[in-house]
This record gives sequence, structure tokens and C-alpha cells, in this order.
Amino acid sequence: MHTGELAFNQSWPIAIGERRTARPRRTNRLIGKLGGHFWTLASALKAAMVPEVAPASRPFVVMVDDPQFGSVRLNGLLSEVEAANTLVLIVHGLAGDANSPYCVAAARAAVQAGFSTLRLSLRGADLSGEDLYHGALTEDLRAALAQPELARYSCVFLLGYSFGGHLTLRAAVDQVDPRLRAVAAICPPLDLKATLASCDAPSLRPYRWSINRTMNKVYAKTAARRRLPTPVAAVKRARTCAEWNVLAIVPRFGFQNLDDYYQRASVSTVLHRLQIPSLMIACENDPIVLPETLRPALANASSALSVRWIERGGHVYFPSDLDLGQGGKLGLEAQVMRWFGQQ
Repeated sequence: MHTGELAFNQSWPIAIGERRTARPRRTNRLIGKLGGHFWTLASALKAAMVPEVAPASRPFVVMVDDPQFGSVRLNGLLSEVEAANTLVLIVHGLAGDANSPYCVAAARAAVQAGFSTLRLSLRGADLSGEDLYHGALTEDLRAALAQPELARYSCVFLLGYSFGGHLTLRAAVDQVDPRLRAVAAICPPLDLKATLASCDAPSLRPYRWSINRTMNKVYAKTAARRRLPTPVAAVKRARTCAEWNVLAIVPRFGFQNLDDYYQRASVSTVLHRLQIPSLMIACENDPIVLPETLRPALANASSALSVRWIERGGHVYFPSDLDLGQGGKLGLEAQVMRWFGQQ
């Protein structure tokens, strides 16, 4: 595990007879939280301004049968390494897609490790207007892996970021493919109710505005092609994650209410059933997926889940010298690929 800066770990000197106060600890927490925002925002900005070069790829298409819409198209990007028998399926976070910077970084690291990769855009995430997606649509991953062009791979790894990390853990519990050997989830929410409630706090309004803005585009594109239960104008008026899910996800997928969605979709309720080796990377200073929303769920997780808490970093972004103790090249994606190779 990569340690944080010295200022986060050192003990504060206390003179003899001096009363110890909580101020230094509060100061450390404040510095850490500010650092989490910095790593999240600055890294995303850097990736947008200086994008990584993606490995050579070709379009990947899979048609999924949906009870309401019939055939739903999923799009992805397949990068194949000659003679590789291993495939890494990479899943983006909420409001992302297959071209998100962290997905590109993961694909580059996988190809460098000798693995083929599939970067999959979840339903409608690429603004195709095909549909919406939610936290438990593991059948889409199952359908993608079942495509004949992927049959040559004897070993499959799943790598998901944020919301996509939640989905890959659900897929591991559901054992979506017999070739699935291991899963890695980067900063995943585990309890959707707890995480989205914290995201609705006033202090996270900028993040929430950005996510809702993108998801509103996904909804509008879908509504232009498909019949959705809630008018686009009503969905756009949602100001919180809870409101958006009530208006968009609950009626589209037939959940009884918001609590029913959270209960049935959250991986926290089924982590005790996890059997496939899984690695979860969590950040102590993650400004979006707060540690306090994770720890209760982790208490009930099976021993198949290994958790690495990282102090220096933000939401899905970490220092380039991150060391998970796997040897070889440092950095999040390189270390995750090394972990995959050891499974």
C-alpha cells in the first residue's frame, strides 16, 4: 500500500503536562480531504488537456435482449494482443464511457502486460440513445463476454472504476462467466443508498451537477428513441441523485421505489457470497465515495475480497508512483495488472 505524505502520518509533539487536543487530527483530516479533491479534479483536468494515447482497437458490438425494449445495442472498443489467452473487461464509472481517461489508461496497462482488453460502454453511456443503465445490470457484462469473438480467451478479468467497480463486483458475485478468474474495483460504492445520500450533500454540489448533466443527456437521447416513463423535462429538474433515480431508474426498470432499487442493486447486500478473488482499491480521502459508506459493508464481505486503503489520492485517480506491493512498474493500472497476473 502506498503511504500518504508525512504530514498525514507523523505524530504531533506534545509537551509534558500539555493537554492533548483534537485540533491536529482535525487539521490532518482537512488537509487530507482537500488533497482528495485536488487529486480528483486536477487529474481529471490533466487527462482532458493531455489525453493518453489509446491502444489500437476496433469497434465491438453486442445486442442484449431486454424485456421492455427488445434488442439493446452495447458498444465497446476491443484491443487484441496476438496469441493472448487473457481478456480484461474494463467498465467505466457513472457519467463515463469507454473513452474515459482512466479506461484508456487501464487498456494501455493491460496491453503492456500482454492482455487483450475490451472497454465497454454501458447502456446509452456513449449517447447512442439505446437505454439507461443501473448498478446491477450484470447481464450486459454476461452478454458481452458470451460473444463468439471472445470465445478464444480462456481467462477473463474484470476491472471497474467507481460505479463500474460496483457493477464488476456484482458480476463476480453473480459469476457471469465461467472463465472469470479475478476482479478489481477502483473506488467503488458498495452501499448505493449510503453513497448517493452522501453525494447529495451541499458540499458535493459541483460533482453532482456534473454527473446529472451528463446523465440528463443520456436520458434525453434515450427518450428520443425509446418510450420512457418520465418526461425529459421532469428528469432535468432533479437536483439530487435520489431525485434523479426516482424519476429515471426506478420507473424504467420496474423497481417499487428508491429503497427497493438500493436494496436489490447494492453489492453490499451480497458481498458475503463473493467467491472469486477480488481486489478493491479505496481512498481514505475520496471526496465522492466516502470511507464511512464503505466500512459497514466491508464488515460483511467474504474473505475473497482484498481491500487496499490508499491515503494519497482522490476518486479513481492516484499518484503515478502508487505501489500496491505487486512488484514491477508502479502506478495504479500497472500494479492492478500485476495482481491479475498473480491470480
